[in-house]
Amino acid sequence: MYSYTFSQDDTNKVTQKTQDYSNMLDEFKKVDDKYDLTTDEVSFEKKTFTKPSDEEIKTSAQNSLEDYKQTSLKNIEDDYNEKSANISSQIDELSKSAQSQKQEAKDLYSSLKQDASNDATKRGLARSSIVVNILDAFDQNMLNEINKINEEITAKVDSLNNQKTLLSEQRQNALNAFDISYAVELSTKIDEINQELAEQEQKVIEYNNEIAEKEAEYESKRNQDTLDRAEFIEKYGDDAILELKQSEKYKIALDYLNSLSKDEALNELDTNRTFTYELGPSYYNRLKVITTQRKE
Repeated sequence: MYSYTFSQDDTNKVTQKTQDYSNMLDEFKKVDDKYDLTTDEVSFEKKTFTKPSDEEIKTSAQNSLEDYKQTSLKNIEDDYNEKSANISSQIDELSKSAQSQKQEAKDLYSSLKQDASNDATKRGLARSSIVVNILDAFDQNMLNEINKINEEITAKVDSLNNQKTLLSEQRQNALNAFDISYAVELSTKIDEINQELAEQEQKVIEYNNEIAEKEAEYESKRNQDTLDRAEFIEKYGDDAILELKQSEKYKIALDYLNSLSKDEALNELDTNRTFTYELGPSYYNRLKVITTQRKE
């Protein structure tokens, strides 16, 4: 059994013919729209502008500054915490050092007392008032040494705690200064947003003014076209409009059929009722005669 295969050239021709036919129908539609003013509707859509509330603008400004705010506050807190931790570490070290010094003093005087007691015992003076006084003196010296260590440590710790208090004040001053700086930044950002909104609103106003002008021009032309059509119909009748439409469609159809071979054109006229419907009997017959008389 013989099987025919379409070549690429055949496919292209079919595609082009389909496109040409579709273009012809589009041109028919344009002719109908041209003479039928009821279909000549144009949409003039204006834009609307809704300005956010003052609270919404403020919230938007705050959101845009959130990273700046959090970073700034974190830097203040980090600086305070680092310096405060350093002071606390120094106080801990001083406390440990004081404990070590006091223990050394206790060990030293305990050793001295033991040596003195042993020496007195060897000489049979263990119960001597002189030895007792010497041992008491060791205890008193130990207490004096410990008190001296406590006083020195207390003075240093007090100094460090004063630094900590000053550091806390500096932190609060920094926070207060940031509050002022942030308020300025927030006010500036709100002004920027309001300026942007004003520009957007102005653009919408200008656009709507242009649309209003075009709408007025369109209505003026439409009214004039309606008047001209009414005068034309009054003078020549509705049939004259139909005649104009079919005449223009006839030229469009003729161009389309001339793009086909004579046989293809005649087949279109014989099988496609679109031509009869769109052109009417008179122009259809004229088209049929011209096509039939064509020479390939």
